[in-house]
Amino acid sequence: MEPMPNIKQRIHILPDAVKRKIAAGEVIDGPYSVIKELVENALDARATEIDIEIEESGLKRIVVRDNGTGIYRDDLPLAVEEHATSKIKNIDDIYSIFTMGFRGEALSSITEVSHCTILSRTTEEDIGGKLVVADGKKEMFNWAGPTGTTVMVENLFFNTPARKKFLKGLKHELNRIKDIIFTLAIANPNIQFKISIDNKIAFNFEPADTMNRIRDIYGNELAEHLIVANLSDLECAFDCYCSTPDYYRSNRSLQFLFVNKRPVQFPYFSFILQQAYQTLLNKGQYPVAFIFCNVKPDLIDVNVHPAKREVRFFDSNYIHSMLYNVVTKAISGTIHTLPYNNDDNILKHTTQKSIQPMQDTYPLVNDDTALLPYQSKSDIPDSNAILKEMQKVYSHMHQKEYTILGTIFGLYVLIQKDETLYIIDFHAAHERKLFDYLKNLKTVDGVQKLLVPVVIELSPDMIMRIETFNDLLHNYGIIIDKFDETSIIVNAIPDFCNTNNIEGLIRDIIDAVSEHNNPVDDIKIKIFEKIACHSAKRAHDSLTNDDLVAIADFVFSTDTFRCPHGRPFVYAVSKSELERFFRRS
Repeated sequence: MEPMPNIKQRIHILPDAVKRKIAAGEVIDGPYSVIKELVENALDARATEIDIEIEESGLKRIVVRDNGTGIYRDDLPLAVEEHATSKIKNIDDIYSIFTMGFRGEALSSITEVSHCTILSRTTEEDIGGKLVVADGKKEMFNWAGPTGTTVMVENLFFNTPARKKFLKGLKHELNRIKDIIFTLAIANPNIQFKISIDNKIAFNFEPADTMNRIRDIYGNELAEHLIVANLSDLECAFDCYCSTPDYYRSNRSLQFLFVNKRPVQFPYFSFILQQAYQTLLNKGQYPVAFIFCNVKPDLIDVNVHPAKREVRFFDSNYIHSMLYNVVTKAISGTIHTLPYNNDDNILKHTTQKSIQPMQDTYPLVNDDTALLPYQSKSDIPDSNAILKEMQKVYSHMHQKEYTILGTIFGLYVLIQKDETLYIIDFHAAHERKLFDYLKNLKTVDGVQKLLVPVVIELSPDMIMRIETFNDLLHNYGIIIDKFDETSIIVNAIPDFCNTNNIEGLIRDIIDAVSEHNNPVDDIKIKIFEKIACHSAKRAHDSLTNDDLVAIADFVFSTDTFRCPHGRPFVYAVSKSELERFFRRS
């Protein structure tokens, strides 16, 4: 460990070069930041077409080309100076911002940490300018290209190796780039975005309305589950595109708030969404939402974060209320109540089931016989039959320290051990067993090749995510190839994995890895959770004797009694508790 610096050092002023690099680090913390700033400049220049080129996740080369108004030739050297801008003139202008950028920090920060070339021409000029900035030196040349601006950024962070060292890898940085491009493309659906990655066109989003732009990026399935609502008053207007209650994700990665077309982070946004859906979704289920707020610029403060990710509203409670109301307005038309029987004030039962023993050794004790409101004496099952079944249950003994009594409700296994009755949620316990198995493996050896490979159509967003983690998935038995530009093909899955819903498994995995800011180990855990969940036995699945014994052995050997999602899977009732309940003690 290095010794602590001398705390008696004298205070001194940092050199200008150091100050500029520190300031640049607040604005440009990765290649995605460069693209965000340059695209926002293009939007402010009223561009209708924006082309983006990326090489080596932006570290080698980034090009952003637009057909906007351009920069005057004589202004180009000034454009890369710190706090040089055409968007505000005095401090009061900060409180009424109509543009995406305004502080004059972007180009200055970019040129501090890269080699940068700017080509631009306005409609008023016959000859535009080409500015080359490298190592603090500027060179100007004539340029007779089309109207608009092209910015080429090369060798990003070449002079700040510490910043480059802390980037999380090329795939991670590429995902962040795509995320910011997708977000800006959704906020500006009337603008064409063309994105090339490593000299190959990856995406081309033609001008569209908001719903079709969402469809282009996130796919038909998501778009078809969105409902639209609008709400406005004198101060602001909200346009809401949120998911129906039967469509949800396992994380908050598809919850977006845009304020005056600016993607922002707003405290409590996700909480407000969850409140609106609280009676419709379970824990761990999150709605999809794209919410656009248009508010008078003088009623918000966008100057609260170096990268302009946050905004401050003139009245947060008012915005909370508007957000909640527009979401509840959207989903209110999708809520249906259950039929109500006015005669006896209970919900109608449409079916009644009798006892149906399992096909293997352990009988099924059915729950409906105890819960249904029988209408006549003839409906009641023969009590002698019930006693006979129970006698069979309790007569079966294992050469083990526990006795498996059977299953109930198609969900739970009953086990007696010593003087305690254990009720086990089979699916959750099996899920935990598979999850622990996967955690202890480096690779899955047992793979089942699919006789008929499964082709899955995915949105650009989903294909991006699955490609990022393809090697990791391959290690754990999920073998996927790209089928074409809009679909993948699944060739194999782990040998213990259920084949009934392969597409559902893949989509859940993509959903689970969407929060790609997490470390790789966290991503692996999320993948294990999804594989285990899809592979575990489900309610009313047939269970063999070996299945029940295996899960019992696992339960009595583990010290973790919760599934990977946190649900408990064992409930124990002691003999003494039963005796107290029945007043036998």
